[in-house]
Amino acid sequence: MNPPPRRRRSRVVRWTLDAVGGTLFAIGTVNIFIPGLPTTIFWIGAVMCFVKTRPSAVKPILRTPVIGPAIRGFLRWKPFSKKKRR
Repeated sequence: MNPPPRRRRSRVVRWTLDAVGGTLFAIGTVNIFIPGLPTTIFWIGAVMCFVKTRPSAVKPILRTPVIGPAIRGFLRWKPFSKKKRR
């Protein structure tokens, strides 16, 4: 059975998600060099934005050795999984 077709997002929504994702990724990158500030949570937000608009941009983030497994684990968490609840 084929999945239902995806609804196209408007240009404004895509640009907004790209801008928010880029900003979150940049903040997370800066936080790598500033001790005591979290990186992972900002990159999780960036991945959640980019999954909707640029799936190809998510692959390099998930391949990052330290942060990638943490992000994948968070996205597999129950509330975000696509499984139907009974």
